[in-house]
Amino acid sequence: MLKIELNKNEYNYLCQSSFLANRYQEVLSSSKQYNGKYSLKVSEDQADEIRDLCGEQLQLVGFNEKYELTSEGKILEPLIDKFFIE
Repeated sequence: MLKIELNKNEYNYLCQSSFLANRYQEVLSSSKQYNGKYSLKVSEDQADEIRDLCGEQLQLVGFNEKYELTSEGKILEPLIDKFFIE
Protein backbone atom coordinates (compact mmCIF):
# COMPACT_ATOMS: atom_id res chain seq x y z
CA MET A 1 0.00 0.00 0.00
CA LEU A 2 1.11 3.53 -0.78
CA LYS A 3 0.59 6.50 1.51
CA ILE A 4 -0.49 9.64 -0.35
CA GLU A 5 -0.70 13.01 1.41
CA LEU A 6 -3.19 15.57 0.16
CA ASN A 7 -3.90 19.11 1.24
CA LYS A 8 -7.46 20.16 2.03
CA ASN A 9 -8.15 21.58 -1.46
CA GLU A 10 -6.90 18.43 -3.20
CA TYR A 11 -8.88 16.19 -0.85
CA ASN A 12 -12.09 18.21 -1.28
CA TYR A 13 -11.63 18.29 -5.04
CA LEU A 14 -11.35 14.49 -5.23
CA CYS A 15 -14.32 14.00 -2.89
CA GLN A 16 -16.50 16.23 -5.07
CA SER A 17 -15.24 15.02 -8.44
CA SER A 18 -17.65 13.25 -10.75
CA PHE A 19 -14.86 11.67 -12.81
CA LEU A 20 -13.89 9.40 -9.91
CA ALA A 21 -17.55 8.41 -9.61
CA ASN A 22 -18.19 6.48 -6.43
CA ARG A 23 -15.30 4.15 -7.11
CA TYR A 24 -12.93 5.74 -4.61
CA GLN A 25 -15.30 7.29 -2.08
CA GLU A 26 -14.49 4.52 0.42
CA VAL A 27 -10.76 5.19 0.08
CA LEU A 28 -11.30 8.93 0.50
CA SER A 29 -13.63 8.56 3.47
CA SER A 30 -11.16 6.25 5.23
CA SER A 31 -8.38 8.86 5.05
CA LYS A 32 -6.69 10.12 8.19
CA GLN A 33 -6.60 13.86 8.82
CA TYR A 34 -3.81 15.62 10.70
CA ASN A 35 -2.47 19.18 10.68
CA GLY A 36 -4.67 20.15 7.75
CA LYS A 37 -3.41 17.25 5.62
CA TYR A 38 -5.18 14.08 4.57
CA SER A 39 -3.38 10.76 4.37
CA LEU A 40 -4.75 8.11 2.00
CA LYS A 41 -3.67 4.51 1.72
CA VAL A 42 -4.04 3.14 -1.80
CA SER A 43 -2.71 0.20 -3.74
CA GLU A 44 -0.38 0.77 -6.69
CA ASP A 45 -3.24 -0.12 -9.05
CA GLN A 46 -5.55 2.39 -7.37
CA ALA A 47 -2.90 5.12 -7.48
CA ASP A 48 -2.28 4.41 -11.16
CA GLU A 49 -5.98 4.57 -12.01
CA ILE A 50 -6.56 7.77 -10.02
CA ARG A 51 -3.55 9.36 -11.75
CA ASP A 52 -4.90 8.33 -15.17
CA LEU A 53 -8.36 9.70 -14.37
CA CYS A 54 -6.86 12.99 -13.15
CA GLY A 55 -4.81 13.16 -16.36
CA GLU A 56 -7.92 12.70 -18.50
CA GLN A 57 -9.72 15.38 -16.51
CA LEU A 58 -6.74 17.72 -16.91
CA GLN A 59 -7.03 17.35 -20.69
CA LEU A 60 -10.74 18.19 -20.56
CA VAL A 61 -10.84 21.14 -18.15
CA GLY A 62 -7.29 21.95 -17.10
CA PHE A 63 -6.41 24.58 -19.70
CA ASN A 64 -8.05 27.70 -21.06
CA GLU A 65 -8.03 28.96 -24.67
CA LYS A 66 -4.47 30.26 -24.23
CA TYR A 67 -3.32 26.87 -22.91
CA GLU A 68 -2.80 28.33 -19.45
CA LEU A 69 -3.77 26.29 -16.41
CA THR A 70 -7.27 26.87 -15.11
CA SER A 71 -7.98 26.82 -11.38
CA GLU A 72 -9.00 23.17 -11.77
CA GLY A 73 -5.81 22.43 -13.69
CA LYS A 74 -3.78 23.90 -10.83
CA ILE A 75 -5.30 21.28 -8.53
CA LEU A 76 -5.04 18.40 -11.00
CA GLU A 77 -1.35 18.77 -11.91
CA PRO A 78 -0.05 18.19 -8.36
CA LEU A 79 -2.55 15.34 -7.91
CA ILE A 80 -1.12 13.62 -10.98
CA ASP A 81 2.36 13.98 -9.50
CA LYS A 82 1.29 12.69 -6.08
CA PHE A 83 -0.30 9.54 -7.51
CA PHE A 84 2.66 8.79 -9.80
CA ILE A 85 4.35 5.45 -9.09
CA GLU A 86 8.08 5.16 -9.72
